[in-house]
Amino acid sequence: MSKAWSTTTAIAAVMGIAPWAVFLGGLAKLTDVLTDFNLSQALKQTVIMLEWYILSAQLAVLLLAVIIAAGNGLRRAHTLLNMFLAVNTALLILRATVRLWQINRYQDGEEVGPLLGVANISGNPLPYLRALAAGLVSTATWNFVLAIVVGLAGTTALPEHVKASHYKPGAPIAA
Repeated sequence: MSKAWSTTTAIAAVMGIAPWAVFLGGLAKLTDVLTDFNLSQALKQTVIMLEWYILSAQLAVLLLAVIIAAGNGLRRAHTLLNMFLAVNTALLILRATVRLWQINRYQDGEEVGPLLGVANISGNPLPYLRALAAGLVSTATWNFVLAIVVGLAGTTALPEHVKASHYKPGAPIAA
C-alpha cells in the first residue's frame, strides 16, 4: 500500500504543474505590463519579485515531491514536504487575497497605477491580474490536496515482511 501512495503522490505532484502554469502565465504577463518589458525595472518591484520567488519555490516543492515519491522516500521526508507546502500555501493565500482586493478596487473605478504601486502602466492589467489571482488560488488549493496525499503516503504502515526483515528494535547499528 505504501508504494501505491507514493505513486499517487508523484502523480499528484506532476498534476500540480497545471495550476502552477496558470500562475506562471499570469505573473509573466503582469510583470511585462507593469515594467514595460524592462528587467531592471522588474527587479526593483519587491512585490513582483516576492511572487516570482513563491512561483519558483512552488516548482521546487513539486519537483522534490516527484523525486522523493519516485525514490519511495516519503516515510522520511513527508514532514519536510508538508512544512514546505504549508509555508508556500500561506504565501499564496496572502498574495491571492491582495490581488483579489486590487481587482475589486480596480473594478470599482480606482486608478490602477497607485493600486499596483507603479506610476506609468501601458495597457490594461486587469486580465493578467485575474489570471494571476486564478493561478494563486488554484495553486494554493492544489497544495492542500498534495499535502493530504503526502501525509497519507508518509504515514502508511510498512508491510509485515518489510518490518520483519529491516526493522529490528534493540539491534546494534551497523558501522
